[in-house]
Amino acid sequence: MRVFCINNFQSINSQPLTASRSINNVTDSRHNNLVLKGQLAQDTVNFNGKIPSIVAPTMEDLIKRTKAVDVLRYNVLRLAKFDLPCPVCGRIMLDVEKFNDFEQKVLSTTNPDEILSYIDELKKYLHPVERKIFLMMKEERNFHSDYSLHDILKSKLPVSERKIVQTQAKIFSEIGILSRNLSIDNRTQLQALLNETFARIFDPRETSRFSRRIFINKLKNIFVPETVRQNFRVNLNDNWIYTPLQDIIIEKAVELPIARNNIDAFIVKYAKRDYKGANPDQKIALRMLSNSLATVEHIKAQFRNGTTEPKNLAVECAADNNGHGSDYIIEQISENPAMLSNYPRYMARLCKIHKMGKVEKSYITQQNKTFCSESYGLLNAKLDLLKPTKKGKKYKYMTANEGLTPTKNERRAARKMKLKSKKHNKNNGL
Repeated sequence: MRVFCINNFQSINSQPLTASRSINNVTDSRHNNLVLKGQLAQDTVNFNGKIPSIVAPTMEDLIKRTKAVDVLRYNVLRLAKFDLPCPVCGRIMLDVEKFNDFEQKVLSTTNPDEILSYIDELKKYLHPVERKIFLMMKEERNFHSDYSLHDILKSKLPVSERKIVQTQAKIFSEIGILSRNLSIDNRTQLQALLNETFARIFDPRETSRFSRRIFINKLKNIFVPETVRQNFRVNLNDNWIYTPLQDIIIEKAVELPIARNNIDAFIVKYAKRDYKGANPDQKIALRMLSNSLATVEHIKAQFRNGTTEPKNLAVECAADNNGHGSDYIIEQISENPAMLSNYPRYMARLCKIHKMGKVEKSYITQQNKTFCSESYGLLNAKLDLLKPTKKGKKYKYMTANEGLTPTKNERRAARKMKLKSKKHNKNNGL
């Protein structure tokens, strides 16, 4: 499962809608713009099978000027405008347009107080660790007005680094003790991994930086090779593919601190980072909001033949989408137990957005089926809000007849026009 932020989009008023692809290391690079012809008259998300439609542009413009996959992701990301909670962590996600406005403001100044004021405008979107960092920076600026945001992190570095190493060493030692009861083959491989990891965390050089995600992936591959995990089917009686002891060891490894769930890990990571000539304060500010950014998630990963169509696309915050890597949904649930309660809230909000006339009913029901299938029934929200609450009362749902979705004849005409255009360009050497 990978993060899929949209490419740059540009509407008729030339206001760019962009999102940085790299979450942990926000760069100044800009991606190729994709121009949507026609004005977006309504803020309505709309799908029709595998080919989505934007409200205002005609099908001719849509097919000639855009890629269907990019428009589909664009439609999905627009749902974040309606205060959509993340299905994993349950926090409200930051809309891409708001993040772009914030990015432009931050990149236009190097004054720490101005940067903090821009963060303050969006502080409701900050995740817990970033909120603590933000409050710490505001407090430190009152006592050290000459400190930059990067200087504040560097002043906290020695204490935070010592705490992180102590926590990591303690968890690795507990994993080593638990490994004594594993099979000889597993124990030998795990001890070799621990020796390598200990050498890495005690090395002060930045080049030997430890990655929790890589460590957990190596750990899982020791217990169950990736080739086996890709084809497993859960036995509901056993409820998992690992042995109970292996499961305990993985849960212990998940407790390792990282920048998105531990304030000391955040300080160590971004105080020691090489910003390669860029302004550190700007990069740190962008990082503090980028974890809250709404991203498109493939429920069934593409590397497992997951398709890019509405029923397989959900909205997830960048922190969780980027954090679980290639894990299966059921593995993601084991690392984030709160997902069992946050997912129904996510679907309930989608139902309310549907009643606002902003998204089709079929998108919600099909997405729920995909989540249910991929999680083996653990994620299956009740969609009662899609049904009328009073007898005789009729709710007006979006239909193809309301002009929001192109008809079959319109799609057929658009395909013919596309083929005709290709033939014309080929004959004219274009």
